[in-house]
Amino acid sequence: MSFEGGYSVLPPIYNGEDINDISEGDSVNMDINGDIKDVTEQNGHTDNVNDDKENIDGDNLPDEPFSSILQNHKLGYSTEDSFDKDENVRLEEEIKLHHLEQLMQRFSRHKPDDILIQAGTGFFPAKTQARTPGRMNLKEFKQTVSDVLMTEEYDDYLEKLFQKLDSSASGYVDWNEFCTYLLLLYRENDYMRTKREIPFLVEPKIRHIVQNRQEQTTKIVAVEGPARYVTVSREGAISVWYPSMQYDKYYVISDDEEDSSQKRRFKMWVTDAIYMPNCHKIAIASTSRDIRFFDTSTAQYFEEYHLFALPDVPYCFDYWYDKRNPNSESLLIFGNDTGAINLMYFSKPVTQLFDIPFKSDGGAHKIFMQNLDQHSRYIRHTVISDVHPELIRQVQYIPDNNMIISSCANPNKSIIISDIKCLKKSYVFRIDKGVECFDFSKKLNILVTGSLDHCIRLWNPYVPSKPMAVLEGHGTGVIGVKIHEGLMQVFSYSKDAVVKVWDIKEHAILQTVVLKFPSSIHGRMPEHGQFPIHLQPSPQSSLLVTCNDYIGLLKLGRTSIPMSETVNTHDTQLCCAIYNPVFKQVATGCDSSVIALWDIETGNKSVVFSNAHGEEEITCMTFDTTYRRLFSGARNGTIKVWNFQNGHNLHKLEAIAEAEITGIMPLVDKKVIISVGWSRQITLYDDTDPDNMYLQAQKNWKGGQLHKDDILTIDFCPPNLLCTASFDGEIIVWDVETEKIFVRLRKGQASNLVKKIEDMSSNDATNGRPRSMNSRPNSRHQKSHRVERGQTAPVDKVLFLKGRATGRNLEVSTLITSEGGHIRFWCLYGARNEMGYFYAPDTADESVLGMCTNNNNSLLVTGDTQGNIKVWDIMTYCIKFQERGRIKTKPPLEASWHAHDSAIVSVEYGKHDTGEYIITASTDKTARLWTLRDGQYIGTFGQKKSWNLKDPTTWAHPKTPWSTSDTSSKKDSDSSTVSDGKSLVTEHDLELPTEDVEIKEKKEDIKPDRRKSPVQQTTNQNQDNDETFLGIKVEKELQRKQADRKGRRENFGDIRMEKTQKYGKLCSPFQALSVPSVVDIKIPTNMPLSSRMVNKGYTSNNLTEEKLMTMDFSYGGRETPPGEQGEATVRKNVGGSRVSMRDDKSRSSNRTTPRIFAPTFKKHHTVA
Repeated sequence: MSFEGGYSVLPPIYNGEDINDISEGDSVNMDINGDIKDVTEQNGHTDNVNDDKENIDGDNLPDEPFSSILQNHKLGYSTEDSFDKDENVRLEEEIKLHHLEQLMQRFSRHKPDDILIQAGTGFFPAKTQARTPGRMNLKEFKQTVSDVLMTEEYDDYLEKLFQKLDSSASGYVDWNEFCTYLLLLYRENDYMRTKREIPFLVEPKIRHIVQNRQEQTTKIVAVEGPARYVTVSREGAISVWYPSMQYDKYYVISDDEEDSSQKRRFKMWVTDAIYMPNCHKIAIASTSRDIRFFDTSTAQYFEEYHLFALPDVPYCFDYWYDKRNPNSESLLIFGNDTGAINLMYFSKPVTQLFDIPFKSDGGAHKIFMQNLDQHSRYIRHTVISDVHPELIRQVQYIPDNNMIISSCANPNKSIIISDIKCLKKSYVFRIDKGVECFDFSKKLNILVTGSLDHCIRLWNPYVPSKPMAVLEGHGTGVIGVKIHEGLMQVFSYSKDAVVKVWDIKEHAILQTVVLKFPSSIHGRMPEHGQFPIHLQPSPQSSLLVTCNDYIGLLKLGRTSIPMSETVNTHDTQLCCAIYNPVFKQVATGCDSSVIALWDIETGNKSVVFSNAHGEEEITCMTFDTTYRRLFSGARNGTIKVWNFQNGHNLHKLEAIAEAEITGIMPLVDKKVIISVGWSRQITLYDDTDPDNMYLQAQKNWKGGQLHKDDILTIDFCPPNLLCTASFDGEIIVWDVETEKIFVRLRKGQASNLVKKIEDMSSNDATNGRPRSMNSRPNSRHQKSHRVERGQTAPVDKVLFLKGRATGRNLEVSTLITSEGGHIRFWCLYGARNEMGYFYAPDTADESVLGMCTNNNNSLLVTGDTQGNIKVWDIMTYCIKFQERGRIKTKPPLEASWHAHDSAIVSVEYGKHDTGEYIITASTDKTARLWTLRDGQYIGTFGQKKSWNLKDPTTWAHPKTPWSTSDTSSKKDSDSSTVSDGKSLVTEHDLELPTEDVEIKEKKEDIKPDRRKSPVQQTTNQNQDNDETFLGIKVEKELQRKQADRKGRRENFGDIRMEKTQKYGKLCSPFQALSVPSVVDIKIPTNMPLSSRMVNKGYTSNNLTEEKLMTMDFSYGGRETPPGEQGEATVRKNVGGSRVSMRDDKSRSSNRTTPRIFAPTFKKHHTVA
């Protein structure tokens, strides 16, 4: 914090001396946080407090910073306690301008002594090495900064700062390195401070309202059903626009006696207009002391009522109606030019506004104001007089407490909140230059005003004495303000056609949009109407502004703040999380090309590398052995090297192909960088020149490019062993010194010739990428990890046990691989290599994508695609060969817990002063911190509440990630349904498979995830029930069909394309001719029979094709034998007999039944 005299306030620092009380003569105002609010100025300098009760002039600094004095006076304890280092306060963020000037002078004047290499003797002079002026070592740097800040309290922090500045690990820093670090830090702080989702993401649409005839627009109203924007000019030109800002039509307000010449015909100016949604009318007021009501319920708008001869000019409108009962009493409020407020109550607004008899001729119904009593059946009118001493600029009705907010330009009664019945006390707000505009939100309980003094004020509506905040930033008077409740933001519009967006909570400016209207260029101040701004809610979600005879539309990117409190580390899936033990920080990378650095001691974010690889996904990251450089690889084959401390891009490595990078291995001792990926090649980069920005790729690996499929993982074991493994299961260990094969643990699966031809045919003509580079997703993106029968599982991860490799025992496993969930232990020496294996996940067809061990390789940590973490004791596992076969038993399981909702892609071991920890990263967009031994949940990187590793009470344990976010997740699902109006239905919910689909995969897709916690399953069920745009009945019917389809698949097996579509989707004429037109039908022996067929004597044995063709389906007499079904039954028609009558009834009944076999019915019912 800087004083007006040039001084600054550092974080409270204590030098061991007691501080006296502040003198009573000093004028210092402080807020509740202890910050200085106001300082009395004298003689151009700032008089402040000191420990000797003497005034300090502008040229002398006190022995202690001012904040130290004030904090001790207020809080009453030592400053050392008041500076909480656990809050991650950075010294470099508190350095002010005059501190930087002093540091620059110290660096420029720094002339160090030479370094003594060998002391001199009587015969030989001393050997020294000259040092570069301006470069300080750690001791000199700490002393210089301490002298400038006049404290030594920051010595511990200065050591960390020196390590960050010394990116080259030379042991010296200069002024350029110090400035570079600060510039990058400040840039990142500005980015983090303004990283809020700004509302306007696209360029505004500006249209010219030709019909205004160069007159400004008074008001913009939005009409419903269909949605249209209506602009009303000052002289009465009504223009109608589509929501896309396409011009539709226009009308002109005119009297009957007006002529149709092109002269200035209008004798009145429009003052305001408002839309009445329940009755579909627009009310327009003018200086002619009248109100015109236009009907908008049809395609053509027309003037329906004309209320004239009002006693005063209506200047501003507001309208309210009951949305639950639109035809109930509604209220039209308008303020006039004398300071009075008029209230018009319409008893039946939908039916009729005024009591008008039938009129044969055309035109509007004219109502004389003096005769308004004759319309008492439909309208009543009251007046609240002398509310303001002058013209009322705006009114707004609050139906919750039956109050009216009105404003005017008078400084004594700028805003008045009055009771509509004049029974309660009025709230009067006084502003020096009055109020030009205001807006009120009952939901947020906030009143926003704009004035000609360029300021925007936020008020508590019940505290008129002082505003909550004053927002400054406009260069001219503010003439329009709107509150967006969903975004919790304020939109303001000034006379110079500038729109600003303000955050209500933080009182900070978020965005500034300069609207380049043609009428506002060349430095001219444009003219505006009385109401130049309109905020249109969803679904249009737009902000409309007017300037002269132009209109501009700014589309809102989003309409609400996500209410979810679910903590996410990144906004997309993570690729990995790696730990830097030197700086005690964690680096995470995600698919949106963002790299973030987190403090492991608190979980706070320190630095963000935005757009690290443009728009490409980050696929892998690693540190070098000095932990000062960060390497990142992307989906498109690019590799970049970063300064870990400040995010400066040091090197860019040449991409050999547009293929995913899966592993980077920097070998500092050999000055070389090795990379592997889906290019199936081992690539080398020369790392000898630190100033070379672009490093060329070298493909001359001496051992040859032996991998035939995509390389998925890499690991290095000092001093010279390198292991690579590929998608086809091949595992090769190389000798880095000779670049030759040390041992091939497994050869890859033989390539399929058909697949090879398909890959060759699908190569990209431009870059020659094989098909696998485009089609197959990354392992962390795969939905199913099931390995098909006969196919080798891909090697997802290789890990050297470096602690075992340094021993003398050669017959011990020193390499671990993860293949389709199986963890295999390998010995690199001898004829037998594979020593043992076990399956780590709990269920079948899962994989282990993340593995790590502690420093002595006694514990193995695995993270699988179910989101589970397991800690295995491998101290004595696979340390010697069995006499026969391999070891197939599992090692002892130390701990196991559910860590993430989806696949874990990275597991990292972290050693800290306070203990041993596990950092996990997952595709559920989170990275979390756990204890190693018992899996206690510490927190998620990115959560609001910081933790302290030294204080276990600040950890999330015993809570879990789901118990801490259960309530918030439920709220999120509810709010998302209400705010959006639509839901997100996954592709799986709507997918109807038509091709060959494996039954097991379908079962896995349909069945719920049993591995999730009960809290999460309940939340997901609530979301499924709430989020639906098809309707509950349709969703249930869709689920029933899916269940039926699942049952049919289980009963009848897969759908075979060779049977259902014998010739595919296309059929040639020759294929059609080869299909037989008549197919013999064979009756199955187990054909089911109905009860009627059994009663008639049919069985599955005596059924033939001839019997089916002549089968009797009638309800004839019982005397007809089964063997005589084909013979005609002849009966004599005896008139008047009962048999004849019975036969007639049977014949009539048979006629009403559907005839399936018409010839058979005729044959059996022929009357002789």
